[in-house]
Order: sequence, then C-alpha cells, then structure tokens
Amino acid sequence: MSNIIRSGTSIIPAVIITFFLFLGMYWLVTSSTHDKIDDDDQISIDFSPVKVDEEINQKQRRIPKKPPPPKDPPPPPKMKVQQNQQVVNNMPTPTVPALDLGVGGDGPFLGGMGAGVDMGQDGGIIPIVTIQPNYPRKAQIAKIEGWVEIGFTITETGTVINPKVVKSKPARIFDREAIRAILKYKFKPKIVDGVAKTQYTTQTIEFALAED
Repeated sequence: MSNIIRSGTSIIPAVIITFFLFLGMYWLVTSSTHDKIDDDDQISIDFSPVKVDEEINQKQRRIPKKPPPPKDPPPPPKMKVQQNQQVVNNMPTPTVPALDLGVGGDGPFLGGMGAGVDMGQDGGIIPIVTIQPNYPRKAQIAKIEGWVEIGFTITETGTVINPKVVKSKPARIFDREAIRAILKYKFKPKIVDGVAKTQYTTQTIEFALAED
C-alpha cells in the first residue's frame, strides 16, 4: 500500500509538469504560427505592371519672323571730280630749269625721224603724245650739250617698246633721260589695209642750253 501511495505521489507532479510542458509548447507553436500569419498578411508582392506617367516636354518651334527689308542705303557722298588738266595744275611743280622744246636750239628738242619711217599711204609716223625730257643736272652745271638717237618699236596701239640708244654724243650723258622720255610717247599706229601694224623707227632728241 505504501508503495502505491509513493507511486501516486510521484506520478501527480510528473503529470502536472508534463501538462505545463505541453501547454508551453502549444503556446509557443500557436504564437509562432500567428506571427507568421501576421507577417504574411503584411508582405504583399504585386506583379502587375506599373503605369508611369511620363511628361514629354515638346519644344515648340517657332518660325522666326522675317527681318524687315533693309532701308534704302544713304546715297554715297558726292565727290567733285576735277578735270585732268586741273589736277595736273594743282600738283606741285618740280624745280626744273627753263627749257624750250624745239625752238631755236634752246633746251632739249626733237630731231627728225630716222630710218624705218614709212611715209606711205597714211602719211608716216605722227606723234600724238610727246614728253619733254629732263636736262641732266650735271650736264647743265657743266654746260654740256649733246644729242641721243634712239631706235624703238611702235606697237599696234601706238605705244613705244624696246627703246635702245643707237648713237649719242657725248656718250651716256643724256641716254637715260632720252629713253625715259621716249617711253612716254604715243604715236598714231601704222595702218595697212585697215589693220594696225607694228613698225620700227628712230628718233633723235637734242639737248641744248638756252643762250644767255
């Protein structure tokens, strides 16, 4: 009998402990399951496409206005153009000794035409423009006189090309000024059957001092 009482006394606490253990385990399981359900309720995954509102900024292009037509430009200032003769007269005159051209042997003057002159149907060589040569300063101071014979070609337009000294006396003193002058001459072109032709001729330029 005593053994039975001892066994019952030991079983009752074990049953109580076992009951509370099961109760605790049940509570733990229930609590974790409830938390899991709550977590599942809170997590929501939506795989539906999301509409994104895109604002497209379109630049409006405005056609530029046409510029107004330019106003009429102001008239250019009027310039007074003087005649060539007046312009020449207003230019400073270089200091050149007084020379006479072809008058009584005083100063440089033109001699006659030499070889190559065609005195045919058009009356030969006719000078249109002649330039008075400068008297060399050294020759004037030394009172040297002389002459230069120049050969040259008259072109179809009447200008002078290829001037060369044929003879000169004294040699080389007046050559340079004579050639400078002859290059500025202009002649009436030679006409043959209505066509202008070149021709060769010579010209003598004499240099003489004025008599005191």
